[in-house]
Amino acid sequence: MALRASLFVALRRALPDHARLATATGKALQGAERLLEAERVFERATRLDPQLFEAHLALGTLRSSMGRLEDARVAFLRARRVNPSNAEVSFALGNTYFECGEIDLARAAYEVAIHLQPDYARAHFNLGHAFKEQGMLQRAARSFRRALVAEPRFYKARFMLAYVYALMDLNEEAVEHYRKTIHQSPTYVKAYYNLGNCYLKDGLLHEALEAYQTILELEPSHARAHFAIGQARARAGQWVEALVSFQRALSVRLDFPECHLAYARALEAVSRVREALHHYRIYVNDPASADQREEVREHIETLSRLGYVSNTTIEMRALTAEDVGRDL
Repeated sequence: MALRASLFVALRRALPDHARLATATGKALQGAERLLEAERVFERATRLDPQLFEAHLALGTLRSSMGRLEDARVAFLRARRVNPSNAEVSFALGNTYFECGEIDLARAAYEVAIHLQPDYARAHFNLGHAFKEQGMLQRAARSFRRALVAEPRFYKARFMLAYVYALMDLNEEAVEHYRKTIHQSPTYVKAYYNLGNCYLKDGLLHEALEAYQTILELEPSHARAHFAIGQARARAGQWVEALVSFQRALSVRLDFPECHLAYARALEAVSRVREALHHYRIYVNDPASADQREEVREHIETLSRLGYVSNTTIEMRALTAEDVGRDL
């Protein structure tokens, strides 16, 4: 009886070591993309030692990467019960809530992570996203600023701060921070694109075109940059240049309803109405074009009553004449 008791005690003492070994094995399997095997090993680790925080966290992280958010949430909640003072698990739980659309719960989890670790830049950053998602732009901007205080080189936080400023119609501040983002990350295409949009909003055509052209130097097949250049040219009444840019955008990416609409309007502006009709019709038949579909459909009917019939042959030759590569 005494021998059995001593064996039992020895086994209980060994279990945590076996659980840690299982957790390490699971991480190796995960690194080798053997995800289902890794999950089974992590589960075994949590059974061997239910108090092993690392095993619950690893299990939740794996399940989250597999898109199994509800299962991930269960694992993260168990990890937090084991170690409620760990900021990382509250952050991970917040991400799971966010992906499930439970923004209030996500905010609460990020705030716990920040309370536990005030300089947690990513928690401030994701809290800013949660505030932005709920339209709380002032609070979002404050969170992105705090992320930058914690990590001044966090260029994505600076980008998001600029983005929120633009949403708040603080264009000057947005431009300043987009430019700083570019200084920190000179190949960050999104910053050039949004900077160009801010310049265009201020009527600074030359500066906007310069920003969009920089994108094409980095990514020659960037459909939205070609489209934006077309919009800028059209706004300035430079119809020939606008048409060329819209053609290039559509040669890269044909499923681009906004560009079909802009192209149609530019074609109509230079009296190429039959060709314009073709692109108006593509726009109204695209499921992603709900915003202006009825207005465009009525315009098509008006043009049809005036006797215009679309002519697609010439237009499709024009679209395939430009060789500008593939969109990324």
